[in-house]
Amino acid sequence: MTIEKHVALVESRDEHPAPGRAASVASTLSERGRAATAGAAHVAGLTVSTPIEALTGTPRALAVVQLWIETSGGRSPRTMIDGLVGDLDVETSSWRVEEIVFRAPVERQTVGSDHQRVNLLGTAFKRDDFGVDAFFDYWVNTHAPISGAVPGLGGYVVSRVRDVEGPRSDMNTDAFLELWYPDRPTFDAAGASPEQAEAWTDVQRYAKTTGEFWITREDVVVPPPATGAGTLEQGQ
Repeated sequence: MTIEKHVALVESRDEHPAPGRAASVASTLSERGRAATAGAAHVAGLTVSTPIEALTGTPRALAVVQLWIETSGGRSPRTMIDGLVGDLDVETSSWRVEEIVFRAPVERQTVGSDHQRVNLLGTAFKRDDFGVDAFFDYWVNTHAPISGAVPGLGGYVVSRVRDVEGPRSDMNTDAFLELWYPDRPTFDAAGASPEQAEAWTDVQRYAKTTGEFWITREDVVVPPPATGAGTLEQGQ
């Protein structure tokens, strides 16, 4: 059995969508996801994240869908994503990715959206003087222990991009970053910590500072496969 993970960015066609549009679109995607995955053994995981604040990311972002799907039977992840989006009059780009787990994202094992948890979700781009493998080697071996020390941080996952399709095909992002925090006050306190300042300083040593970042609220429709301990947890 082969399980692939895909990340889809759902965006408004308008530069500044109406207030509440993101929550409405994300809610519709979650509802459709629950209906589409009922009894669907080939869907191994599905989450829908609603941007609640654009930090450096575009305000056009309405939702981020993450899909884990068994593809050995010829099933198309893009077809399923398009089916969820349906008639919503949005632009959708999707990436096939491979996860690198630094801290196990146990937060996404509980179904539902009734929680105070927030995620920092964003894109990452390597510096021009780094090859792709060197970029990820630095992240795994040097940066992750620094950024993983930020207080209050829960799950910490990087999704390495393998291929892309859709309007954002020319964005050339190398990875998606996802960090889990138990609530917004913990996230804000972490952002003001010396550990966070050290982490952002180190980012500039291997990555560009042009990534797009959003604070999101995650709805777990189908819990994805458990990852086991991340690299920062192994041996603890």
